[in-house]
Amino acid sequence: MTLPQFWKTYLAVAVLAGLGSYIYFVESKKEEKPEKPKEKVFQLDSAKDKVKELTLEPAGGERVHLVKMSDGWRMAEPVNVAADPTEADALVTSLQGLELDEVVAENPPSLAEYGLDKPKHTVSLQVQGASQPLSLLVGDKTPDGNSLYAKVPSRPRVFTIPSYLESSFSKKPFDLRDRSVLHVKRDDVRGLEITGPNGNYALTRDDKGEWVFTRPLTTRAGRWAVDGFLGTLEGLRMESAAAESATDLKPYGLDKPARTVTLKLADGGSRTLEIGSSPSEKKYNVREAGSPLVAVVAGALVDDLAKGMGELRAKRLLEVSTYEVEGLDVQMDGGKKLFVRTASKDKDGADAYKWRRTSPDVKELDTNKVQDVLFQVGSVEVEDFVDKPESPPTYGLDKPRLRVEFHYGSTKPATWFEVGEKNGVYYGRRNGDDAVLKLDAKKSEDLIKTFKEL
Repeated sequence: MTLPQFWKTYLAVAVLAGLGSYIYFVESKKEEKPEKPKEKVFQLDSAKDKVKELTLEPAGGERVHLVKMSDGWRMAEPVNVAADPTEADALVTSLQGLELDEVVAENPPSLAEYGLDKPKHTVSLQVQGASQPLSLLVGDKTPDGNSLYAKVPSRPRVFTIPSYLESSFSKKPFDLRDRSVLHVKRDDVRGLEITGPNGNYALTRDDKGEWVFTRPLTTRAGRWAVDGFLGTLEGLRMESAAAESATDLKPYGLDKPARTVTLKLADGGSRTLEIGSSPSEKKYNVREAGSPLVAVVAGALVDDLAKGMGELRAKRLLEVSTYEVEGLDVQMDGGKKLFVRTASKDKDGADAYKWRRTSPDVKELDTNKVQDVLFQVGSVEVEDFVDKPESPPTYGLDKPRLRVEFHYGSTKPATWFEVGEKNGVYYGRRNGDDAVLKLDAKKSEDLIKTFKEL
């Protein structure tokens, strides 16, 4: 008697189920063997073994020798200049942690097939206290291009390392030298003096971080605009060296610099950048005053300077830090309103703030609405500056349509602004500013309306 055809299917299913159970209950219970860690090329303890020297010797190229001094890395060959600390540290760290991928020959009869008879790169590390440097010889790429053949001189075996390291071993002297022009941090700058064809002006920063022009007039500067400009100076890097030690500055236009930027620092010192002629399109010769090095930099900085002091001015009616404001005095339509912010705790114990009108009547206000008004102040744009203003009636500022004074408690002095109107044109002025501001008419009118509704 033969089994029905469908029983064959059931048997196949049963076999597969049994096989699956075996894999789950037997094979999955086997302990996975931990992967054997890769061997490091240099047996160094990065916490103890201090690398004091680093040498790159490319075949047919310039030898680069770096030395770790008490104040940082310095290039000793091919030129005696400061080295880029970030580049040097990154290279040392990669070599300290370098692992070999695979041993391809323990005792090869010939090194030529690996390109190690005449290595393309020789890399050496001198560790503090060691009599001899640690060296790595680097040869050809493997056929798949993913690895490099390498060996250490003290052992015959050939092994592979990742091919991406070749870009590090191929660095030129210029790649590893310190290319910073001014060596300055933006947070250390307390003052700026700028001279050039687009005007001479000076700025200073107070202890609250606010910037103000002190020459040719007293007027507010835009904090973020100045910070961006200082960031450009902090990050200024030379693209090439026009002269390592120039004795005649005339060929570089630096005997009479077209522009200068002087930075007054928190420690009382200063640094001056001199900008000379343009050796090619969008490139300029520069140097730090007193330095023999003439560097070539990109033209972005000069493009910024060409915009003049207007680029750094505060182009909003008044930038207000809303979280710092503790009180408001508002005058308009011949009346005065007073507002205060009170602190409390919400149900979760977090800080919470409420706004209240205290005069001419007492009223609890929607905190978000007050915050929106404060933000709105900073959205009113300045369309033009009147640096030599006439009398206040010329701008409707003898009888302002709106005057707001901001109080910050003991954190900083009060600030204020006024908005006037003359023949449909809106003007403003603010404390600490000699200029009259021509304002965006629509946003000025909206601001007046919003304050009236508080």
